[in-house]
Amino acid sequence: MTLSLRTRLLLTVAPLVALIAAVGGAGVWLLHNLGQRSDEILRENYVSVRAMDRLNEAVERIDSSFQFALAGREEDARAAYVANWPVVREQLTVERGNVTIFPDEQVLVAELERLAEAYRTSGDEFFDRPSGDEGRRDDYFGRAEKAGLLHNFREVKRVAAAVHDLNEREMRRASTDAQATARRSVVGFAIGLVVAVTLAGLSVWWLVRTLLGPIRTVTAAATAIGAGDLQQLVPVLTGDEVGKLAEAFNGMAAKLRSYRQTGEYQLDRARRAAQATVDAFTDPVVVIDPSGRVEVANPAAGRLFGTGPSGTTWVPPESLRAVILEATASGRAVLAEGFDRAVSFHHGGEDRSYLPQVRPVFAADGEPLGVAVVLHDITRFRLLDQLKSDWVATVSHELKTPLSGVQLAVHVLLDEVIGPLTPKQIELLVEARENAERLRQLIQQLLALAKLEDDRRAFDRKPVDPAALIRSVADAVAARADDKQISLTVGVAPDLPAMSVDTERFSHALGNLLNNAVTYTDPGGTVNVTARRGNDNTVSLVVADTGIGIPQADLPHVFERFFRVSGRDGTAGTGLGLAIVREVVEGHGGSIRCESTEGKGTTFTITLPVVWEGP
Repeated sequence: MTLSLRTRLLLTVAPLVALIAAVGGAGVWLLHNLGQRSDEILRENYVSVRAMDRLNEAVERIDSSFQFALAGREEDARAAYVANWPVVREQLTVERGNVTIFPDEQVLVAELERLAEAYRTSGDEFFDRPSGDEGRRDDYFGRAEKAGLLHNFREVKRVAAAVHDLNEREMRRASTDAQATARRSVVGFAIGLVVAVTLAGLSVWWLVRTLLGPIRTVTAAATAIGAGDLQQLVPVLTGDEVGKLAEAFNGMAAKLRSYRQTGEYQLDRARRAAQATVDAFTDPVVVIDPSGRVEVANPAAGRLFGTGPSGTTWVPPESLRAVILEATASGRAVLAEGFDRAVSFHHGGEDRSYLPQVRPVFAADGEPLGVAVVLHDITRFRLLDQLKSDWVATVSHELKTPLSGVQLAVHVLLDEVIGPLTPKQIELLVEARENAERLRQLIQQLLALAKLEDDRRAFDRKPVDPAALIRSVADAVAARADDKQISLTVGVAPDLPAMSVDTERFSHALGNLLNNAVTYTDPGGTVNVTARRGNDNTVSLVVADTGIGIPQADLPHVFERFFRVSGRDGTAGTGLGLAIVREVVEGHGGSIRCESTEGKGTTFTITLPVVWEGP
């Protein structure tokens, strides 16, 4: 009959467990009895030893009280005498209740009580005498016919020492007995351990012989499979659990061989498909790991950056290094959208512009695997935008001359230089003059916007006092505000640092905001201009009004070109003013935002750096 592995283990381990339990139980019983008995003896004798120590100390203080009295320190003597006799009585009571050695200790305790009582009686007689009485000295040192207090003191000390020594000897005897019992226990334990170790050695030898051999064979085969050798077979020698383990191992190896053949093919196909997909992109694509080594790179990236094959190190150009570091540090994608975020590279004999898109790559468990860099080629769109801007600037410039002639003709006609006009003719000419003026303003704003886009880096920046700049712009708008009965106030913090701005262009942008605020604020309203210093070395300029406000749906579009707020078709405006303001602010390295509640007012906040470092 074939025994199972479980049965063999139980037959081997059960006798060992029983033997260890017996040895352990006997040891626990012996140690418990030894400890309990020793503890009782030591505790009882220790109480007596401690009581005698305290009694001796109190008796010595009583003896000192007699000496104080003889030295003339009556008050200290009586206080010490009265204070220590309760201690003597208490320790005598403790010792009387803790007599453990019969009859010797009981006799000594009785004698000690007698001597203490006699000592107390003599002491009371001593203090009954008046202070300075010569009889006190005889009471203390004694006379021929009667022993003195000093003799009584020494007798009490002698008997107390005898009680102390008796209990101390008993403690030493208990310690000696405990040591002997401990030696016997050690011998017994040693014999039990020798037997247990012998049986354990025999059992381990048998288990090693019957179990460890097959397990070593399985271990060696598993190590070989881990190293990539799947051609492993383990011999099946028994029908127990070890034999079943060998059969299962052989089945696992066979399946791994099958999976390997299928998985390698699928993995290779997936790798080639992924690489082909990336290679199909016309835009440069590079995936790098956290150490900067290339994981994937398509041919477009190789032509532009000279990136090598997978595993080589790639040093990004300076223009891309900042966005890659930002994406890596924040763990969020950095997606450039505007032309101002574009990067340029000279490739193929021409300058090409790209918008960088940098996305961190994470494993399923959140571990960072690197970043993917995709460069969208926007060269064509940037050229088209430049062409559009140039065309708008050219057309606007060409329209200025004929428009000026039209305005001059209308002015001459309205002055009736060439003859009188009918009311209807005057009405038509006034409307023509207003439309010509609107067209002139539109042309000027288009030209200004085109110039800003072309020449943002050429701003003539100089340190300017914010308070003076704001007040000069407010003074230019004050007349319009007074005509509409609008309160225009300026509030500037006293600790504002100088700002580096192009005074002409920034004043024009701030004037646009103030003119808009006055235009869309009803008579009796207010327009406030404030300036304060931010926490991050910036200055914030705020233009707030109590006007008609802007609908929430229109707020995201207020800075777009030619955008008109809904419901304002009857008011003048080209939709370019706020676009120009944004271009000017961003050209200074700042930002602008708009907050508004319809019917309650609008607030524009401009944030500018104190020191501008350029794009």
